[in-house]
Amino acid sequence: MSLHDHFSPDYVAARSKFLATAKAAAAQTDSIPHPLTGIAGEDLFTDTAWLGPRDAKAVLVTVSGTHGIEGYYGSGCQTGWLADGHAAKLPAGTAMLMIHASNPYGFSWGRRVNEDNMDINRNFIDFAAGPPPSNPAYAEVHDWLLPADWTDASIAALKASLAAYYEKVGRRAADAALVSGQHSHPQGIFYGGIEACWSHRTVQAICEKYLGTAKRICVLDHHTGLGPFGYSEMICRHAPGSEALTLARRWFGDAVTSPAMGQSDSPVIEGNLRMGIARFCPQAVTVACAIEVGTIPSPEVRLSVIADNWLHLRGNVFSPQGQAIKAQIRAAFYPDSDDWRGQCYPRAVEIQRQALDGLAST
Repeated sequence: MSLHDHFSPDYVAARSKFLATAKAAAAQTDSIPHPLTGIAGEDLFTDTAWLGPRDAKAVLVTVSGTHGIEGYYGSGCQTGWLADGHAAKLPAGTAMLMIHASNPYGFSWGRRVNEDNMDINRNFIDFAAGPPPSNPAYAEVHDWLLPADWTDASIAALKASLAAYYEKVGRRAADAALVSGQHSHPQGIFYGGIEACWSHRTVQAICEKYLGTAKRICVLDHHTGLGPFGYSEMICRHAPGSEALTLARRWFGDAVTSPAMGQSDSPVIEGNLRMGIARFCPQAVTVACAIEVGTIPSPEVRLSVIADNWLHLRGNVFSPQGQAIKAQIRAAFYPDSDDWRGQCYPRAVEIQRQALDGLAST
C-alpha cells in the first residue's frame, strides 16, 4: 500500500479508514458521539484506539484533528501507523492511545475551530483556577480582522492593515496579539473561550479512562500550517529547565523547539491540548510535543483563517465564494500533494518510534 492511501478526502472517509485499520490491528476502540452533525449531515465522533496492555506504565498518545482541518494530516499519520504494521512492534510493557478527531466538527466543516468558534488548542486551561489569560493587544486589531464584506477591496485593506501592524509592533508582538489566543471576542480568530468546550471535556474523560495508572506519557499532537513546506518542527511548551523538556530533547534531538526560549515561530500559547493532557495526568511524567508541519507562507495561512472566520459569521459556506474560501483554507493546512505527504508521513513515523524508544528507556 502506498503511503498516500492512508490519507483521506474528508472526515467520513478518514474516520472509516482509521476504524478499519484499528480493527485489523486488534486495537480496543471506543467512539464518543458529538452532539452536532457534520457538513454533509453525518454523525460526528471522537474515536479512540488502545493498543498494548491496559496496565502499561508507559503510554504513547497521538492526537489528530485538534485544529479540525489539520486532521487530514494527523488522521493519515495515525491510519498509516496502524496499516503499516507499526502497532505490532510496541516495546514490552508499553501501550499506545490514539485519539482520532479531537475536534470532529472542525474536521468535517473544514475549519480550525469548533462548533463554538473556539480554537480548542487555546481552551485547555484550568478555568476553575481563575480567569483565562488576557490578551489586550487583540482588541486593537479585532475590528479590521472581521470586515463587513469579503471583496477584493476589503481584502486589500485588510492586508494593508496587517502589514502596517507588523511593521509597527514587530513580528513577535504581532504574532502574539493575533494568534497566541484571546478570550474576549467570541467572533474573533483564535478565540479560546471562557469555559471548557466539548472537546476539552471529552479529552479529559478519555485521559481519566485510559491514563490514570500511567507513570510515563508522551503526547504527540499533529498540526500543520507553520514553518517551511513539509518540515516537521517539534514544538515543546514545557518550561525551560524542566525534566519534560530535557527528556524531549534527549528523545527527539534538535527538532525540538521551545517557544518560551524564542526558538520557534510559534508564540507561547496557553491552553493547548497536549499540555491539558499533562494536567489531567498529574501522576505521570508527561513529555508533550506538537508535530507542526509547514505548508505555505504564514501570511497566506493567516489570511485563510481570517477569511474562514468571516465566511462562517457573515457569508454562505455553500456559495461559490464560500467554496473558494474553503479551498483556500484547505490548501493552507493540507497541501494535497505527494511531495508534501512524502516528507511529513515518514517523519511522523520516525518521531513515534523515537517516542516509544524514549518511553521504554526512561
